[in-house]
Amino acid sequence: MLETIAGPETNYHSYQVHAMIERRLNRNIIVSEPIRIYKRFSIEESLNWISAMNSIDKQWDNVAQYSISIPDVNIPFGATFPVKLRLAPLSKSIKLHAFSIDVIEQHEVKISAPAAYSAQFNVHFLSSKREHIIFSERHNLDDCIEPESEESDLEWCITKTISLPHGLEACTQDVSSKMMTIRHQVAFTVELLGVGKGLSMIKGTIPFNIYMSPHVISEHGTVRQVHIDGLHNDYVPPPPLYSKHQSDLLLAVGECPLNTKTLRMNCEQSLDNIFFDSAALDCAPSYETVIRNQPSIANYTRTIYP
Repeated sequence: MLETIAGPETNYHSYQVHAMIERRLNRNIIVSEPIRIYKRFSIEESLNWISAMNSIDKQWDNVAQYSISIPDVNIPFGATFPVKLRLAPLSKSIKLHAFSIDVIEQHEVKISAPAAYSAQFNVHFLSSKREHIIFSERHNLDDCIEPESEESDLEWCITKTISLPHGLEACTQDVSSKMMTIRHQVAFTVELLGVGKGLSMIKGTIPFNIYMSPHVISEHGTVRQVHIDGLHNDYVPPPPLYSKHQSDLLLAVGECPLNTKTLRMNCEQSLDNIFFDSAALDCAPSYETVIRNQPSIANYTRTIYP
């Protein structure tokens, strides 16, 4: 079943529930209520985003070295997450002028052309591409650099926050199908002074995925606010589905009835044999016990006669 796809100025796919009360002497009563159906996000379905990096680290000629990053390429719908920029100018004459952030939503729709249109113009498919800016901010020099920073001339470190729209009609989740593709990307612009005459700019984009989650949409159809505060290792992606779970290999006692007395004895007794099978043990042996019971190399030497 295709999920609900509705966004800014578009309603590609939607669902409604119709209920009808039939009456003999009066007109029938028909009531309709819109509902939304979304596909649950899983880690397995996002494997194609592994190649997309959540950071850019480059050097622009001999002007400056810069690095910009977001927490993860998978962001829940309506979330708030930080963008971190580090920029080190390679010349003392270079000054930071402004820093701009935009979140761009790209729509690409491809449908089969009507038979008459295809025969007349020899066109088999009709395609349409549109872009929407769902977030935009521009920060000048005073907003970017802290006044008490001692390293403002050597390296600039800027952290700003992106707030995705909370309205279900203002933004669309990422979609990838034969007929429709919806993608998102963070576009940034760094304005510099002192490189040449006028204003110089560093531009780039970081693609990311906006997904729907049951923790985001409440029962009344409103979007909850989700704040992602950490960067990189501080942010934990959503867990996989329960059907995709893996059994813990250390719980070997689950195959037989659990006996606390037997389990306590097995964990406390010492190893009498030289070799042991770790899969058959209920607990890991101590390092001193294994070293003490290791055989000597001299016991395994033999003489070879010519």
